[in-house]
Amino acid sequence: MNPELTRKLELLASNKIAIDKAFFLEMGISQVIGGLLFASAGKEVDIERLKESKKILSKRKGIFSAFRDVAELVITSRMTLEADPEQYLSDLEAVFDVLMKGKVMEDSYMVITAMIIVDRGRKADAEEIRDKTNEIMRRMSKEHPLLTSSEDLALASLLAMSGRDIDTIIEEMEECYKYIKKELKIKADSNSVQALSEILALTGGSMKAKCDKVAELFNAFKEQGSKFGTYLEFPALGTLINIDVPAEDLAGEIIEAADFLKKNKGFGGLSMDRKTRLMFAALLVGEVYTEENTDENVVNKAVITNNALALAIAEEVAIMVVMMCVMTSNNN
Repeated sequence: MNPELTRKLELLASNKIAIDKAFFLEMGISQVIGGLLFASAGKEVDIERLKESKKILSKRKGIFSAFRDVAELVITSRMTLEADPEQYLSDLEAVFDVLMKGKVMEDSYMVITAMIIVDRGRKADAEEIRDKTNEIMRRMSKEHPLLTSSEDLALASLLAMSGRDIDTIIEEMEECYKYIKKELKIKADSNSVQALSEILALTGGSMKAKCDKVAELFNAFKEQGSKFGTYLEFPALGTLINIDVPAEDLAGEIIEAADFLKKNKGFGGLSMDRKTRLMFAALLVGEVYTEENTDENVVNKAVITNNALALAIAEEVAIMVVMMCVMTSNNN
């Protein structure tokens, strides 16, 4: 296994344990994404600085703010990685306020979108990016009204920042969606196929060729007895298509990385299912093979954060359902 990948896997595992000890009330998936952000930066988590970032956020944002729900640990982790956490939060708030113009309900995906804009150094262009993102979302909703939601905001903002014109973006996304569904016949969740189409539309080149690479990777996992997920995990394959490694070798390394994670606390069968573990391994492998601050690396980090947030929200909903069932049972 790639030595740099091994180092980052070890960092992820140790960071997850450290965060779990200090923030044991946070959901497991949030702890993983926090640990992953530090591991991606090649750093061990600084728990004291992380606690200080949490205090800063708590003073600035009320308990019902979108900054304080499932995205809180993601935000405080990013703050901690900055030399000036307070300034980073101020920048995040400023961009978030721009994105919120004309809207009533805020949510975690909008916070993550603001984070992507700040991290790309595009704070000054926030209004322009917002307007183009909104138009992309409108056009996406026209094509797929039941699939398009706030989950698409982060990737739509990356599309807005890509410099590509909206007509081309929408045409290529639709080409990808139909090709995956009707010709390649990959039985993936429709929302995830749309997310994959957003990732692949970020760059030029033949859309069918890019989709074929995704299918090749997907089949390589299946052939090695470790089928890749077809739900929230599926779009992660789109971050791997530009890696110059044969599909079978790349899949093998990701499977090996996932097996490595499984041996660590918080990543075993009782804490994380195999498909989620493969997704995180794939995203970390993708990051190791792409240079820092490249477009591919930015997309990889966005997918990591967005997918983990979606999983955290799904987990939170599941917990709420269980609580409601318990309450109903008690009342009866």
